[in-house]
This record gives sequence, C-alpha cells and structure tokens, in this order.
Amino acid sequence: MAQVSLNGRRLTKYAKTQRECRDWIKETLTKISNGLTFQSSRITLESFMSTWLDGKELSRRPQTVLQYRALAKQYIIPQMGKMRLQDIQPNYLKRLYLSMKEEGRGARTVQMIHTLMHAVLKQAVKEGILGRNPADAVERPKVEQAERHILTEGQARQLIIATMGTRYGTLIYMALMTGMREGELLGLKWSDVDWDKGQLHIQRQLQRLKVNGSGLVPPKTKAGKRIIVLGQETVDRLARHHEAQELQKMANRARWEENELIFPNTIGKPENWRNMYADYKDLLHENGLPDISFHDLRHTSLSFLLDMGTPINTVQQRAGHSKASITTDTYGHSLAHSEQVAAEMLEELLTPVAVKLL
Repeated sequence: MAQVSLNGRRLTKYAKTQRECRDWIKETLTKISNGLTFQSSRITLESFMSTWLDGKELSRRPQTVLQYRALAKQYIIPQMGKMRLQDIQPNYLKRLYLSMKEEGRGARTVQMIHTLMHAVLKQAVKEGILGRNPADAVERPKVEQAERHILTEGQARQLIIATMGTRYGTLIYMALMTGMREGELLGLKWSDVDWDKGQLHIQRQLQRLKVNGSGLVPPKTKAGKRIIVLGQETVDRLARHHEAQELQKMANRARWEENELIFPNTIGKPENWRNMYADYKDLLHENGLPDISFHDLRHTSLSFLLDMGTPINTVQQRAGHSKASITTDTYGHSLAHSEQVAAEMLEELLTPVAVKLL
C-alpha cells in the first residue's frame, strides 16, 4: 500500500509489488506539482467525458459529437464509467476492446472507441489529472480496408447513356467525371462554378444529421477545400442542367425555396439522401449494372485516372486527400495496373527494332 498526502487528504494506492507503489508515488507527486488537486483525483471517467463532450460542441461538427456521445453511452460508460481517471490502466482498455470484439462489434467501431478514449485521456494529461495517457500503451485496433467495387469503362458509359434525361443523370455524370464525394456534389452551389475557366470550387458538403436531417458544412480537412478542373463537355452538361432547373423553378414557383444548390430536391431544398439512393439503385438494376454504392462512382472515377497514368499528386488533389499516401493506399490496385502499362510503354519506346539489311 502507498499513500500520498494531498490538500490535507490521503490518496491511497494498492498494488502487487513495492515497485508499483514507488512508481505510483513518484507519478502522483509529479501530478501534484503540475496542479493536481484532491477533487480532480476523484473524477470518474463518466464525469470527465461528459464535460469533455460538452466542450467539443464548440469545436467539432454536430454529427461528430452526436457520434461520440452514442459511442460513450453504448460502450464506454457501462464498462468503465464509474472508474476514476487515476485508476485507468492500459489493460482495462484492452479488455474493453476485447469484449466488444467478442460481442461481434466491427473493427471500425472498436477503432473509433480507441480514438475517443485516447482523445479524452489526452485532455486529462493536459489538465494534470494524469501523468501519462494509458491509451498510448495500447495498440490501435486495425481495420481491414473494405473491398472497392468499380465499374468497367463500358459499364460507366452505359450508366451515363442510360441516365441521360433522368432526374439524377447529371449528378451521376458529375460523380464519374469529377470523383467528388456525394456530400460534396449535393452541397454544390451555382456560385461555385467558374464558367469561364471551367472550374468547380469545392467549399462545403451536405452532411446527414440525426437531429435536423441534413446541413451544409465545410469540408472536414483543408485538402477537401479545392478546385476541380472540368472538361468542356462537363461544363456544357452543367449549363443544360442549369437551364432545366430554371424551368423547374417556374413550374414549382409557389413552393420553390431558393438555396442556389446545383442538385437540390424538386423544390430547391437539400436533396433527400434516401430518395436519391433508392432511385440510383433502381437505375443500376434496370440497366443490368453491378449493385455498387454511389460512393463507388468516386472510386471508379479516380481508378480510371490512375489507370491512364495520371500523376499521383494530380489524383490526390482532385480527390481531396490530405496526403498522397492516402491515395496510394486506397487505389493500390490501379497503381499496379498503371505500372504494368508504364513498363510496356517503356519497352515499346526503347526496345531496338531488328532491321534486315538488303
């Protein structure tokens, strides 16, 4: 047993060895010199996490905070909420992750729990409540990358032809031509189009919210705020879409709500994700195309660029990735194909051709 006096009160630690007790005394004295009080030493994870989440309301997206709260309520608080921050050890976190895995929780969910716990305990270190972050000693759970489903060139052309003139035809066309995320496409405004330069300025995205349905928010990363260059046919397609939307405004003048969105619903409001997905899936089924997600149109577009030998940095910028490594990790299959094409092209360029002299 080890004890340390703090504010006229005693902190007590029980351990299996004297060495653990001595280490605890040393660590506790360091915390006290950094501002630890008796009251803060008694703080539970549940209490501290609640305060931490309240503070995140000012700096994080509403959807992100809602997700954090849901994860804490469902997984963390039931198992570790009553524990004092002082008592949390790496092995407790390992047990939490293991129990979640045994319950059949996905690796991605376990990884998110680890990220949340690491952030909360990091703040406790900053405030002098903890001397070190227990989560640092726990290996971050690995998540196997989901298999990418993409269309072939022929299938992509078939989809574009089949959807011409349909409600979501231009939206699908733009997804294939730009590689943009669906939220970025649905958040586009006409003011984002530079008609003279043939450019799109990505400045926001439509985000699904549990409370209010959806809302327009800035891109998650600095790299997400970018400019995408368009081909002339794409610019022309957008112009025709604009003309069609003006006619739709006139037809629904009494109900139209002007938000300047390029891809709104039938009365100008942000598009309903569920309706869009349902119609998109119907289009795939009706035309005998693979049942891929809308997000896979982005993967299709970016894979085509890499297959054509487009430089990684160019694809990275177009995709809105913060690092080139994200692009290479995500589209390694296309890079392998591109390397094969490059090798064959180099051989064709440099291999001497045998000439028979007469």
